[in-house]
Parts: sequence; C-alpha cells; structure tokens
Amino acid sequence: MQVVRSAGLPRRESRSGSGWAVALLVVALVPAGASADAITTNNILPTPQHVVGSGNGTLDLRMFTHSGSEIQNTGGTFDGDNGNNALPQGGGADILFFNESYVTTAGELKAFYDLNFSPPGSIHNLVIFLDLNETGNGQPTNTLERLDIILNPVSIQGNPNPFADISSAAQAAIQQICVGGTTIAWLNPQPADNLPVNDQGAGHADYAIYTGIDPFALNDNDVLLFNVSMSHLNNGAEEIFLSGTYSPSDIPEPTALMLSGLAATILLILKQRR
Repeated sequence: MQVVRSAGLPRRESRSGSGWAVALLVVALVPAGASADAITTNNILPTPQHVVGSGNGTLDLRMFTHSGSEIQNTGGTFDGDNGNNALPQGGGADILFFNESYVTTAGELKAFYDLNFSPPGSIHNLVIFLDLNETGNGQPTNTLERLDIILNPVSIQGNPNPFADISSAAQAAIQQICVGGTTIAWLNPQPADNLPVNDQGAGHADYAIYTGIDPFALNDNDVLLFNVSMSHLNNGAEEIFLSGTYSPSDIPEPTALMLSGLAATILLILKQRR
C-alpha cells in the first residue's frame, strides 16, 4: 500500500499494514493550544527530510537520550533539568526496550521556549520530537508502548526536587513510579504498535508528537512528569527532545495536513474531469 503525504512530506511505502496509513491520512482537527487529551496516532506526525535537528549546535531540551554529553540542557542564562540518559544502545537485534521518566516544571519549559522563540509566550502546543535512529537490519516498525504526562504528582520515586537542577541519575531512578497527580495527556491506543521507521538520518527527528498541552496555561511551579516506554529497538540510540529551532507551526499540524490533502484531492478530481 502506498502512502502519499502532503505539505512537503515524503512519499514512502508502508510496510506496517493499513491501520497506520489510514490514521495518518484521516487526521483529526487539533488546533494549537487545545486542551490536553488522548494522544492518538493522528497526533504523531512524520517530520520532513532533515528538518528538525536533535542536536548539532541547536539548543534542544533533551528529555531522553543515551549520550552523556547531551544531557545538561543549558544555554546562556537557561539551565534546565538534565536529561535522562539511560536509553539503551547496542545489541543489533530488535529486542531492546526502555521504560523511563523525565520530570521538570512548567516554569522551566516556558523559560526554554521564551529563550528560543519570540514573542515570549508564543508556543501553545508542547510538541515532543522523536529521533528513532534505528540502524542496520532493524525491523520496519517500532513500538511506542507508553507516553503519558502527569501534572503535579504527589510523590515521585527517588524524591527528585523539581525546583532544583535535577540530575540525569535522578531522572533515570524514577522508572515511571509516582503517586497521585492528574494525567493530562496519554497515549491512546496504548501501546501504539507499528511506528514506521521514517528515516531522516542520524541527528534529525523522525516524528513530532503533538500533546495538546499549552505550557503557558500552567503555573510556573506546576510539575510535569513524562513517562515513555518503547520496545522492538536495535542498536540505534534514540533521542526524545523539545526543539529549540522548530516551533509547532514549523511542522504541519494535523489540521494543516488534512486541509492540504483535501485541497490536493479536489484539484486532482477537477483535473480528471477536465
């Protein structure tokens, strides 16, 4: 089955069945700043070729990674919480997995966005970027087992202090264990099987995940806990991050993709009739 993407997205053969292709073509209306809710396959969009860098000199907020050199999350006056660098690397077979967490505050997120984008307070949809980095003879699909975001948990394993600079070791010690709080975004279906490899090359994001969370609608002292699990990984080092270069408006949202696809279909029908 062939999937044709609009708005500059590449054409790629689908190797993972029709369900994912239909989900990418039949997209939902999710305007920027929408209330947080279920994160469906409609909200997980492939990024265009070599657009969103996951490092290489840009200030990204690295939430989950393998490299110890990319976890400080500092730039100028900004000093964000360190990234969780416990993601696996090595092995070669599609048997690797991780169940990890990252905690920070809304104040840190707002400071990060204000440092990189203007005017201040202009980012109203928190978009998580995923660099799969599957190499060698990896299977054509990967599994996003879990993605949820919890607001103000009562307690977190290891008792990290969100109002200090949380270390990478403290992030890795959470292991998705917390008590209380409100889940404001969650993966549905969970797991989201068959995340096709969208090979954008090392150092570039393959997917943009729209959470629907407006960071500027939160208080600075609100705590956010991100829990992410993936499986069927091989020896590539994954990276999950917030981009300091590309805002949500730079990557086509589901609404834009749907409208551009509809326009293309109408034009094709008119051309055929002529």
